Amino acid sequence: MLMVIFGAGASFDSSPTYIPGSAPPGATQPDRDNDYNRLPLAKDLFANRPLFIQAVDEFPQCKPILYRLRDPAVMSGDASVEARLQEIEEQAKTYTQGRQELAAIRCYLARAISGCESHWWNNTRGITNHLSLLREIQRTRKTDEPVCLVTFNYDTLLEGALAHPNIGLEIKQMDDYTRRPALFRLFKLHGSVNWGHEVDMAFPANLNMTHPPSVLKHMIEHAMPEQITNRFVVCDPSSMGLADGRKPAFPAIAIPVQQKQIFECPGYMIEELKSVLPHVTRLLVIGWRATEAHFLDLMGQHLKPGALLNVVAVDQWQAEQTRVRIHDALPNNPPSSTAEVATGFTAFMRSARPQGILAG
Repeated sequence: MLMVIFGAGASFDSSPTYIPGSAPPGATQPDRDNDYNRLPLAKDLFANRPLFIQAVDEFPQCKPILYRLRDPAVMSGDASVEARLQEIEEQAKTYTQGRQELAAIRCYLARAISGCESHWWNNTRGITNHLSLLREIQRTRKTDEPVCLVTFNYDTLLEGALAHPNIGLEIKQMDDYTRRPALFRLFKLHGSVNWGHEVDMAFPANLNMTHPPSVLKHMIEHAMPEQITNRFVVCDPSSMGLADGRKPAFPAIAIPVQQKQIFECPGYMIEELKSVLPHVTRLLVIGWRATEAHFLDLMGQHLKPGALLNVVAVDQWQAEQTRVRIHDALPNNPPSSTAEVATGFTAFMRSARPQGILAG
């Protein structure tokens, strides 16, 4: 069984038309450097982009902590945004306003990434490396085994590729991700811009319950953790706050902290992932740094030894770091061999490598 694991680098380098360093025709200089519409890497999640500024204004409760997340050391990659958010999360245990700040961060991430993705879709017209990869998998498959797609990204680029008529897997409800009999099963482990948690709380009689921003604002300011249920729903990102126009829903997105302890997805999705891991014989990692210890733990517990591992990263150093982290996390069931592709997603898809890897 083939498992493909996608990280932020896969979304960042998702377009074969606009590879990193290029831009749409007529773009301004900031656009030319991909500062506006390209799906961000972790260090750029809180960058001073126009779309991101708008999202900050929608959720001002997060403004007091942005100086920590826009630190030049973070933006350059010298410091980890995950480590900074971990510190803020720890502070929230004793700082009463911290809960609102973190709630606003979740809303910000959902709004910023969904807005960014919408603009990116307009640029790329859905011509993505994700779609090309799914085609190659579909074309070269030799068995009837499902293919497992695991992503830590919030965007819906994979859902968009799966919905293409040539693939034919449109996801409309939560069960469609992994429970529908199909070639592809998609495991989103850190949430999604179009997922919400149903919320069980009383709302004031004078609150406009048909206006999603008002409902979302009230939840940021007043919802307690125990009122955010584990019932997940698919929710239009533009109307986050109300699923189906009537159910209060809070963004189901994991804050990217350094030491994540839980997954942000339905429990059954994790159980289904555990059931397929023992059958995985080939691993293809694209743009994933392998820093999610909770997922590496699952692999260590359930993956069979001897899986063939291929790592696609932007350069040799990144590829080697990912390989080492995976091998270190699997001392009892290490991959039997590893190949590193230090070229990025676009260059990988343009090469002859996918056919050999996918058809193996």
